[in-house]
Amino acid sequence: MVKSQADADYSVRYQINLAKLSSTLNGNPKELDELSAFVGNLMKDTLMHVKSAVITGYSSPDGPVKFNEMLAKNRAQDFRNYVDKKYNFSKKYNVTVKSVAEDWEMCRALVEQSAVPDKQAVLKVIDGKQSADAKELALKKMPAAWNYMKKNILPPLRRVELTINYGEGNVVEQRMMIPKPKPAPAPQPKATEPCCEVVVDESITGIIAEMPEPKSDFEKLDKQAMKEARQTEKMARKEARIAEKLVKKETRDARKLAKKEAREAEKMAKAEAKAAKKSYKELEKGMN
Repeated sequence: MVKSQADADYSVRYQINLAKLSSTLNGNPKELDELSAFVGNLMKDTLMHVKSAVITGYSSPDGPVKFNEMLAKNRAQDFRNYVDKKYNFSKKYNVTVKSVAEDWEMCRALVEQSAVPDKQAVLKVIDGKQSADAKELALKKMPAAWNYMKKNILPPLRRVELTINYGEGNVVEQRMMIPKPKPAPAPQPKATEPCCEVVVDESITGIIAEMPEPKSDFEKLDKQAMKEARQTEKMARKEARIAEKLVKKETRDARKLAKKEAREAEKMAKAEAKAAKKSYKELEKGMN
């Protein structure tokens, strides 16, 4: 079996603030038809084996963060229900469900490729270290840019992505030619008078067997290629594990930073309220 790894990606859009799939929404008919065709071929091809399927729900970076987190999770679960109902996905394959609230990374990529007004100012806000809610507030203070983003940038971010990881291969039959044994020579007739003396060593016992020919260069190269393929696959798995760890670490760091900013903002708000209250009391005392 000669194997190679591949994957198939599909992306469907969702309406703003909704977690219910619409099969007629912009771009969805094409993606759902291609997914249906792929699954149909998957059922027919016995040499193609699905390793895993990952469903990831996303939300656009507008609105409260907590609401968007719930919205992204609900969208991912809704699409899982869709493929389970139509293709029995979860019973046939290893399905993982994930979610990403407020996809600022893709938002930045779309902004960079777009004709949004005040592009550099928008990118500066997106690249800033302030919280997600603070970024949204800053963008809304640029009406022309925000109206452009609401129409052209944010809708594609409200989506669910399906990645199918599968291995495909074909069976190869390798044959080797075995030479036919040569016939034994015919016995020679005995001479009337012996011309020479024949000595037979009767102490030898066992079976005389012809050893196989040394392996050809082609076979050696074939084994070397298989060894290199295994090493490449092992290295790819190792790199994937490292990349996954990095992503998890970045996610944890981002969450810690967001919590820290929220605490600092809350602390500052309390200090301001306390100062305002003190000023009011002093003013009231002076008036008395």
